Amino acid sequence: MTDAGSFQKPLTTVEAVLIELRRALLEGEYPAGARMNVDAISKQLGTSRAPVRDALRILEGEQQVVYAPHRGYIIPEMALEDLFDLYRTRELLEAEAAAITVPQLSDETIAGLRTAVTTIDKALAAGDRITATYANRDFHFALFKSPGHEQLVSSITGTWNADAYRSFYLRDLGAAAELAKDHAGIAEAAAAKDVAAVIDLQNKHRDGELANLLQLLRDKFDVDAHLKAKPWHSRLKYRPRAR
Repeated sequence: MTDAGSFQKPLTTVEAVLIELRRALLEGEYPAGARMNVDAISKQLGTSRAPVRDALRILEGEQQVVYAPHRGYIIPEMALEDLFDLYRTRELLEAEAAAITVPQLSDETIAGLRTAVTTIDKALAAGDRITATYANRDFHFALFKSPGHEQLVSSITGTWNADAYRSFYLRDLGAAAELAKDHAGIAEAAAAKDVAAVIDLQNKHRDGELANLLQLLRDKFDVDAHLKAKPWHSRLKYRPRAR
Protein backbone atom coordinates (compact mmCIF):
# COMPACT_ATOMS: atom_id res chain seq x y z
CA MET A 1 0.00 0.00 0.00
CA THR A 2 1.14 3.57 -0.66
CA ASP A 3 2.96 5.11 2.31
CA ALA A 4 2.00 8.34 4.07
CA GLY A 5 4.65 10.37 2.27
CA SER A 6 3.32 9.70 -1.24
CA PHE A 7 -0.37 9.50 -0.34
CA GLN A 8 -2.15 12.44 -2.02
CA LYS A 9 -5.32 13.95 -0.54
CA PRO A 10 -7.73 15.23 -3.24
CA LEU A 11 -11.06 16.67 -2.06
CA THR A 12 -11.59 15.16 1.38
CA THR A 13 -9.66 12.70 3.49
CA VAL A 14 -12.48 10.16 3.24
CA GLU A 15 -12.38 10.33 -0.57
CA ALA A 16 -8.60 9.98 -0.54
CA VAL A 17 -8.76 6.93 1.72
CA LEU A 18 -11.53 5.44 -0.42
CA ILE A 19 -9.46 5.84 -3.59
CA GLU A 20 -6.50 4.17 -1.92
CA LEU A 21 -8.56 1.28 -0.55
CA ARG A 22 -10.19 0.70 -3.94
CA ARG A 23 -6.75 0.57 -5.53
CA ALA A 24 -5.48 -1.87 -2.89
CA LEU A 25 -8.50 -4.14 -3.40
CA LEU A 26 -8.19 -4.12 -7.20
CA GLU A 27 -4.47 -4.85 -7.06
CA GLY A 28 -4.94 -7.79 -4.72
CA GLU A 29 -3.33 -6.46 -1.57
CA TYR A 30 -6.15 -7.95 0.48
CA PRO A 31 -7.03 -11.59 -0.29
CA ALA A 32 -10.51 -12.99 0.35
CA GLY A 33 -11.01 -13.45 4.09
CA ALA A 34 -8.37 -10.87 5.02
CA ARG A 35 -9.07 -8.37 7.79
CA MET A 36 -8.80 -4.65 7.06
CA ASN A 37 -7.37 -3.21 10.25
CA VAL A 38 -8.51 0.38 10.81
CA ASP A 39 -5.54 1.28 13.03
CA ALA A 40 -2.99 -0.16 10.61
CA ILE A 41 -4.55 1.57 7.60
CA SER A 42 -4.81 4.95 9.34
CA LYS A 43 -1.17 4.72 10.43
CA GLN A 44 0.01 3.70 6.98
CA LEU A 45 -1.86 6.53 5.26
CA GLY A 46 -1.10 9.13 7.91
CA THR A 47 -4.74 9.85 8.73
CA SER A 48 -6.98 9.55 11.76
CA ARG A 49 -9.17 6.49 12.24
CA ALA A 50 -12.45 8.29 11.46
CA PRO A 51 -12.01 8.72 7.67
CA VAL A 52 -10.79 5.12 7.39
CA ARG A 53 -13.93 3.89 9.16
CA ASP A 54 -16.10 6.10 6.93
CA ALA A 55 -14.40 4.78 3.78
CA LEU A 56 -14.86 1.19 4.95
CA ARG A 57 -18.56 1.85 5.59
CA ILE A 58 -18.89 3.03 1.98
CA LEU A 59 -17.18 -0.15 0.78
CA GLU A 60 -19.48 -2.16 3.04
CA GLY A 61 -22.48 -0.53 1.36
CA GLU A 62 -21.05 -1.67 -1.98
CA GLN A 63 -20.56 -5.19 -0.54
CA GLN A 64 -16.82 -5.03 -1.18
CA VAL A 65 -16.17 -5.60 2.53
CA VAL A 66 -18.32 -7.02 5.31
CA TYR A 67 -18.36 -6.20 9.00
CA ALA A 68 -17.93 -9.18 11.33
CA PRO A 69 -18.41 -8.82 15.11
CA HIS A 70 -15.13 -9.08 17.03
CA ARG A 71 -13.16 -9.10 13.75
CA GLY A 72 -14.00 -5.79 12.12
CA TYR A 73 -14.05 -5.32 8.36
CA ILE A 74 -13.02 -8.29 6.25
CA ILE A 75 -12.86 -9.14 2.56
CA PRO A 76 -15.84 -11.43 1.84
CA GLU A 77 -15.48 -14.99 0.66
CA MET A 78 -17.83 -17.03 -1.51
CA ALA A 79 -18.23 -20.73 -2.20
CA LEU A 80 -17.87 -21.76 -5.83
CA GLU A 81 -21.44 -23.05 -5.87
CA ASP A 82 -22.69 -19.61 -4.85
CA LEU A 83 -20.51 -17.96 -7.49
CA PHE A 84 -21.95 -20.24 -10.17
CA ASP A 85 -25.49 -19.48 -8.99
CA LEU A 86 -24.66 -15.80 -9.31
CA TYR A 87 -23.50 -16.27 -12.90
CA ARG A 88 -26.60 -18.29 -13.80
CA THR A 89 -28.72 -15.47 -12.42
CA ARG A 90 -26.74 -12.89 -14.38
CA GLU A 91 -27.16 -14.89 -17.59
CA LEU A 92 -30.95 -14.77 -17.29
CA LEU A 93 -31.33 -11.20 -16.05
CA GLU A 94 -28.83 -9.64 -18.43
CA ALA A 95 -30.36 -11.35 -21.46
CA GLU A 96 -33.80 -10.04 -20.54
CA ALA A 97 -32.43 -6.54 -19.94
CA ALA A 98 -30.56 -6.52 -23.25
CA ALA A 99 -33.70 -7.65 -25.09
CA ILE A 100 -35.56 -4.66 -23.67
CA THR A 101 -32.82 -2.05 -23.96
CA VAL A 102 -30.90 -2.77 -27.17
CA PRO A 103 -33.77 -2.00 -29.61
CA GLN A 104 -34.18 1.39 -27.90
CA LEU A 105 -30.53 2.46 -27.77
CA SER A 106 -30.00 6.05 -28.82
CA ASP A 107 -27.18 7.25 -31.06
CA GLU A 108 -25.74 8.99 -28.01
CA THR A 109 -25.68 5.76 -25.99
CA ILE A 110 -24.08 3.86 -28.86
CA ALA A 111 -21.40 6.56 -29.13
CA GLY A 112 -20.90 6.20 -25.38
CA LEU A 113 -20.41 2.44 -25.76
CA ARG A 114 -17.71 3.00 -28.36
CA THR A 115 -16.02 5.60 -26.19
CA ALA A 116 -16.09 3.20 -23.24
CA VAL A 117 -14.39 0.51 -25.36
CA THR A 118 -11.49 2.89 -26.01
CA THR A 119 -11.37 4.05 -22.38
CA ILE A 120 -11.21 0.47 -21.09
CA ASP A 121 -8.47 -0.52 -23.54
CA LYS A 122 -6.33 2.53 -22.74
CA ALA A 123 -6.79 2.13 -18.99
CA LEU A 124 -5.78 -1.54 -19.08
CA ALA A 125 -2.75 -0.75 -21.22
CA ALA A 126 -1.73 1.88 -18.64
CA GLY A 127 -2.38 -0.43 -15.69
CA ASP A 128 -5.14 1.88 -14.44
CA ARG A 129 -7.45 -0.67 -12.85
CA ILE A 130 -9.79 1.86 -11.25
CA THR A 131 -10.62 3.67 -14.51
CA ALA A 132 -10.96 0.33 -16.32
CA THR A 133 -13.31 -1.00 -13.63
CA TYR A 134 -15.71 1.93 -13.77
CA ALA A 135 -15.62 2.22 -17.57
CA ASN A 136 -16.34 -1.51 -17.83
CA ARG A 137 -19.34 -1.19 -15.53
CA ASP A 138 -20.63 1.82 -17.46
CA PHE A 139 -20.27 -0.11 -20.73
CA HIS A 140 -22.27 -3.12 -19.60
CA PHE A 141 -24.95 -1.23 -17.72
CA ALA A 142 -25.64 0.95 -20.77
CA LEU A 143 -26.99 -2.28 -22.31
CA PHE A 144 -29.24 -2.97 -19.30
CA LYS A 145 -30.80 0.37 -18.40
CA SER A 146 -34.21 1.13 -19.84
CA PRO A 147 -36.83 3.53 -18.44
CA GLY A 148 -39.58 1.72 -16.61
CA HIS A 149 -37.44 -1.31 -15.76
CA GLU A 150 -35.64 -0.04 -12.69
CA GLN A 151 -36.33 -3.21 -10.68
CA LEU A 152 -34.65 -5.35 -13.34
CA VAL A 153 -31.59 -3.09 -13.35
CA SER A 154 -31.56 -3.11 -9.54
CA SER A 155 -31.56 -6.92 -9.58
CA ILE A 156 -28.61 -6.99 -12.00
CA THR A 157 -26.77 -4.44 -9.86
CA GLY A 158 -27.32 -6.71 -6.88
CA THR A 159 -25.71 -9.67 -8.66
CA TRP A 160 -22.67 -7.60 -9.61
CA ASN A 161 -22.30 -6.21 -6.09
CA ALA A 162 -22.78 -9.63 -4.47
CA ASP A 163 -19.78 -11.10 -6.32
CA ALA A 164 -17.24 -11.47 -3.52
CA TYR A 165 -14.42 -11.89 -6.02
CA ARG A 166 -15.07 -8.92 -8.29
CA SER A 167 -11.90 -7.18 -7.12
CA PHE A 168 -9.99 -10.13 -8.65
CA TYR A 169 -11.04 -9.64 -12.26
CA LEU A 170 -8.36 -7.14 -13.25
CA ARG A 171 -5.48 -8.64 -11.32
CA ASP A 172 -4.13 -10.29 -14.47
CA LEU A 173 -4.03 -7.27 -16.78
CA GLY A 174 -2.99 -9.32 -19.80
CA ALA A 175 -5.96 -11.67 -19.48
CA ALA A 176 -8.27 -8.72 -18.81
CA ALA A 177 -7.03 -6.88 -21.92
CA GLU A 178 -7.59 -9.98 -24.05
CA LEU A 179 -11.12 -10.36 -22.69
CA ALA A 180 -11.80 -6.66 -23.25
CA LYS A 181 -11.49 -7.25 -27.00
CA ASP A 182 -15.03 -8.65 -26.81
CA HIS A 183 -16.40 -5.18 -26.07
CA ALA A 184 -16.00 -3.86 -29.61
CA GLY A 185 -18.09 -6.69 -31.04
CA ILE A 186 -20.78 -6.21 -28.40
CA ALA A 187 -20.89 -2.47 -29.13
CA GLU A 188 -21.28 -3.00 -32.88
CA ALA A 189 -23.99 -5.65 -32.41
CA ALA A 190 -25.79 -3.17 -30.16
CA ALA A 191 -25.41 -0.44 -32.80
CA ALA A 192 -27.04 -2.80 -35.31
CA LYS A 193 -29.85 -3.44 -32.77
CA ASP A 194 -29.10 -7.17 -33.12
CA VAL A 195 -30.47 -8.45 -29.81
CA ALA A 196 -29.60 -12.12 -30.39
CA ALA A 197 -25.99 -11.26 -31.25
CA VAL A 198 -25.65 -9.00 -28.21
CA ILE A 199 -26.93 -11.76 -25.92
CA ASP A 200 -24.67 -14.41 -27.49
CA LEU A 201 -21.62 -12.14 -27.27
CA GLN A 202 -22.45 -11.20 -23.69
CA ASN A 203 -22.69 -14.87 -22.77
CA LYS A 204 -19.31 -15.58 -24.39
CA HIS A 205 -17.78 -12.59 -22.62
CA ARG A 206 -19.24 -13.64 -19.26
CA ASP A 207 -17.86 -17.17 -19.74
CA GLY A 208 -14.41 -15.73 -20.40
CA GLU A 209 -14.68 -13.46 -17.39
CA LEU A 210 -15.48 -16.34 -15.07
CA ALA A 211 -12.85 -18.62 -16.64
CA ASN A 212 -10.22 -15.94 -15.97
CA LEU A 213 -11.43 -15.59 -12.39
CA LEU A 214 -11.25 -19.33 -11.78
CA GLN A 215 -7.63 -19.33 -12.94
CA LEU A 216 -6.90 -16.74 -10.24
CA LEU A 217 -8.66 -18.91 -7.65
CA ARG A 218 -6.61 -22.05 -8.34
CA ASP A 219 -4.85 -21.79 -4.99
CA LYS A 220 -8.24 -21.77 -3.27
CA PHE A 221 -10.35 -24.23 -5.30
CA ASP A 222 -9.90 -27.24 -7.59
CA VAL A 223 -11.17 -25.51 -10.72
CA ASP A 224 -10.31 -27.86 -13.61
CA ALA A 225 -13.45 -29.98 -13.40
CA HIS A 226 -15.57 -26.85 -13.17
CA LEU A 227 -13.95 -25.28 -16.23
CA LYS A 228 -14.82 -28.38 -18.25
CA ALA A 229 -18.40 -28.72 -17.04
CA LYS A 230 -19.27 -24.98 -17.00
CA PRO A 231 -21.80 -25.38 -14.17
CA TRP A 232 -22.49 -21.65 -14.20
CA HIS A 233 -24.60 -21.96 -17.36
CA SER A 234 -28.34 -21.71 -16.90
CA ARG A 235 -30.18 -25.01 -17.22
CA LEU A 236 -32.61 -23.18 -19.50
CA LYS A 237 -32.02 -22.43 -23.15
CA TYR A 238 -33.20 -18.93 -22.46
CA ARG A 239 -34.32 -16.49 -25.11
CA PRO A 240 -36.32 -13.38 -24.28
CA ARG A 241 -39.94 -13.38 -25.32
CA ALA A 242 -40.87 -11.61 -28.54
CA ARG A 243 -42.07 -8.08 -27.87
